Amino acid sequence: MNALVVGVSADKPATQRKFIDKFGLTFPMISDPDKSVIDAYGAREVLGVSAKRSTFLVGPDGKVARVWPRVTVEGHAQDVIATIRELSATG
Repeated sequence: MNALVVGVSADKPATQRKFIDKFGLTFPMISDPDKSVIDAYGAREVLGVSAKRSTFLVGPDGKVARVWPRVTVEGHAQDVIATIRELSATG
């Protein structure tokens, strides 16, 4: 679908590697220990301790096209795929 998936977490690279290996992830992960990317997207939890599991769909123009502020893993990929198809059809 000509889309790039990138994960961002505040975990250190070694912790991310364990997570990637455990779940067999096939996309790159960015380590953001100072939470600058997380804060830029407004994805930090209310108490400021951890990040919310959120998804941001960024269009080819670099603008955020859609936000899922609280992600439930089951069925989420299908929702994102449907949204990409919908935006591709209208754009």
